[in-house]
Amino acid sequence: MGFTNDLTFLLTTVILTCFLVKPIYSLGISKTRNSFDYDLVVIGAGASGMFAAGTASSFGKKVLLIDKHDLEKDMTDAYIGGDCTNAACVPSKAIRQAARLASFGEKAAIFGYDAAASAESIPVTTPEKSKSQIAREFAKNTVNAVRARETPTRVAGNKNLNIMYTPKVSFEGANQLILENPFLFNETYADFLYNPESSEKPLSRFKKAKNVTLPICKVSAKKFIICTGAGPHIPPRLKKSAKKIGLHILDYRNIYRPDGEGFESDILWNLKQKKKSDKKKRVVIVGGGPTACEIAQSIARLNKSLQITLVAPAILKGEDIPARIAARNILRRDGINLLIGRKVINAARMNEIPILHLNDGSQIPVDILIAATGRSPEENLQDLCLENAGVEWDPYKGVIVDNNLRSITASNIYAAGDCASAIPETDRRASHGGWTGYHAVQSAFFPKFLLPSDAIHPTVPRVLFTDPEIASVGMTRAECIRKFGAKGFKYLKVYENGTDRADMDSIERDVSDGFVELRISKKGRILGSTICSPSASEMANEVGLAIRNNLSVRDIARSIHVYPSHGYLLHRVALSLALNDVWGVMDAFGTIPKIVGNIGRSIQFNRFRRKVPLKKREWQALGQENELRWERKTISVSYLEASKDKEFVEVVKRHTKDKSISKLERSALKKFMDWYESKPK
Repeated sequence: MGFTNDLTFLLTTVILTCFLVKPIYSLGISKTRNSFDYDLVVIGAGASGMFAAGTASSFGKKVLLIDKHDLEKDMTDAYIGGDCTNAACVPSKAIRQAARLASFGEKAAIFGYDAAASAESIPVTTPEKSKSQIAREFAKNTVNAVRARETPTRVAGNKNLNIMYTPKVSFEGANQLILENPFLFNETYADFLYNPESSEKPLSRFKKAKNVTLPICKVSAKKFIICTGAGPHIPPRLKKSAKKIGLHILDYRNIYRPDGEGFESDILWNLKQKKKSDKKKRVVIVGGGPTACEIAQSIARLNKSLQITLVAPAILKGEDIPARIAARNILRRDGINLLIGRKVINAARMNEIPILHLNDGSQIPVDILIAATGRSPEENLQDLCLENAGVEWDPYKGVIVDNNLRSITASNIYAAGDCASAIPETDRRASHGGWTGYHAVQSAFFPKFLLPSDAIHPTVPRVLFTDPEIASVGMTRAECIRKFGAKGFKYLKVYENGTDRADMDSIERDVSDGFVELRISKKGRILGSTICSPSASEMANEVGLAIRNNLSVRDIARSIHVYPSHGYLLHRVALSLALNDVWGVMDAFGTIPKIVGNIGRSIQFNRFRRKVPLKKREWQALGQENELRWERKTISVSYLEASKDKEFVEVVKRHTKDKSISKLERSALKKFMDWYESKPK
């Protein structure tokens, strides 16, 4: 008993030391605290930077948040929020809502009147403004409303947090930054204000400044978190060739950012609605990810005078094939021409007309070129002079960090959000950026054994905000196959068409593509889900909660869902999977049958199930990831699904040598056969 009490006392002492003594040390009671201006400097005020700065200041740390800003503009209107607030999430979803509303006006014709002309709340094309201009104005108002909630003046009461804007910041050493012409908000302490061209001694240490612009200053800190995010990446060859012929390339930033007049994207938003007899402007969107799909649908709905073509090797690459098929159908329904399986090589001029050369040898004319070809942290990191701090980084991956988000070469420097190498590209979302910012602070100031959860979140939802939405969370089918084998898990996909809610919604939208799919382990634990629905993002939140807490499909089935909500279809899928075997049925009869059912599942599926060899699982997973698209046969299935039909495989084999079909199509069929013939024995 005495030993137990001693052990309890020891553990209590350790915890109190970590939680109480360390914060006192950091607040300046120790003399060594004064060797630095700040406990923490956060570079970048996007989602991850704001969460990091807010978390550290709430722990009692003295924090400086630095963001990049053009000081020639009025600094009283300075804002934070990064790309998400100012050029991506917020304006893109505002424009999406305006475009959705514009599409309702066309559907309202069934009532015998023009809804757009009779309701002030619906965008109207007027001689002064087009639907596109109204949507852009709405996006600008929305962004300004969000900025008002994130304004630096709202943190004036936080004595532990200072904010500084600068056009350029760079490392001078592992513990020191140089800032050019910084603008200081509130009471900020700047270390070593100096003139670099003078040999005189620096002015004064810890000089107070309030809402002023300084020449150049140095700031020191014990620790740093880099949260500079990522920017649009355009293939160098396409960028160079387009510049050569004078063809401007738009990206998501200069399409969505609503600031100022005479903006680069005016060429897109200021196009007036044309008469039917007028020639349509040809818009080409390069890329097949969520950004490309969302831009394509929004501008197609807002301006019918555009001829929109989307060129990409694949739509939603990496997602489950049902999601890819649904995305293609949604875009085609809005009149978008899809060139899938192709790549844009470069731009040129033919008879004074700008054209794009594709990898299959074809050419397409273009008037407006939009590139949605991914994002890279390089632009935001290259000016930081990270080599001066000994920080290793990569142009595509970002700052090279471990799973605790600490630089592998500089122990006092961390990275969070899109510029951290540990964050998978598919998980680079604003909400996850906030999560990593919070955990970077935990890693920086707390001992490892006290860290409550992983810095890398296992279930980051992925949502395509088209109308309807397409969402995925957890493991894809291919990932399930890679881990368990093709028969080592269960999944069920139920289409929305034919359900009660779909019949109710059919007056407003096409319901043919909606579905809910759940993937579960043999024991019933939820592994992942793919959903196409107007409320897909909301249902993904529910599934993500279930995965994160190791819930089973029976837990969702036991939860009463509102009828006739969109989420009721998720409940039906869960109920079907839960009652799929006798053990699931027993689970519904109380505590003792539930225990018996759990024992039965464990014995049935774990003791006697043969594990599929790794090579075969990898082969099956590749087959699930790759899609066989054969336009002549109107087929779009996974390799794995296609391989089950032996007669079909023979047909494909014959057509790989058929020169009457295009070279690109033969190449796609040959790729399938190469996979099929590589099946492990």
